[in-house]
Amino acid sequence: MLGRFHPYEGHPLATVVYPIRLMKQIGVKSVIITNAAGSLNPSIKVGTIVVIQDHIALPNLTGLNPLLGPPVSPAHARFLPLSGAYSRSLRASVFRAAHTLGLKRDALAEGTYAWVSGPTYETPAEGRFLRAAGGDVVGMSTVPEVVTAHDEGLQVVVLSLVTNMVVIPDQYRSVREEVEAELAGQSIERPKTPTVSHEEVLAEGKRMGEVMQQLVEKVISGL
Repeated sequence: MLGRFHPYEGHPLATVVYPIRLMKQIGVKSVIITNAAGSLNPSIKVGTIVVIQDHIALPNLTGLNPLLGPPVSPAHARFLPLSGAYSRSLRASVFRAAHTLGLKRDALAEGTYAWVSGPTYETPAEGRFLRAAGGDVVGMSTVPEVVTAHDEGLQVVVLSLVTNMVVIPDQYRSVREEVEAELAGQSIERPKTPTVSHEEVLAEGKRMGEVMQQLVEKVISGL
């Protein structure tokens, strides 16, 4: 499947996860989900493919969950455990495929995906919070599909391509101190605040797209 529906585009979650429900109906057993993500972890650099082992979903915790409402059928769990949402065997197959393709060890990493609804990028405080909570990468998609796929009994593996580093300054510069220094006649060097642009994200995604495609194809050939 090429592309997806995003909640930030205004689509209801039922629409976002409909392709997953449909895949189950036509006999799909396993799904490989890819996305572009920002890195919260300084050791996971731009261009790294992160094999997701768990997620943090703030929207899920605050009422934006694809399983809200009555279960799809009596066979679907009312309260779904998510401890095994990311298939260990499929994750292992990704690393085997990477070895077969001759990818360097640092081309791949393992980590936890933090889902935010978007469409704004994270503030420095939000980025710091998500990192402290255990997030390694952050993005605006994927988790609704993962939850639904697990609800349908599908095996899931998620590959996140890091396209940017999330801006998380070590500390805030005090505006009060700047004003006091200015009033005292002291010179002031105002720090530049780094930003991330959507254009940069798209460019990095395009650059690494071929590698990601080769990896996915190799995993599929081994299923």
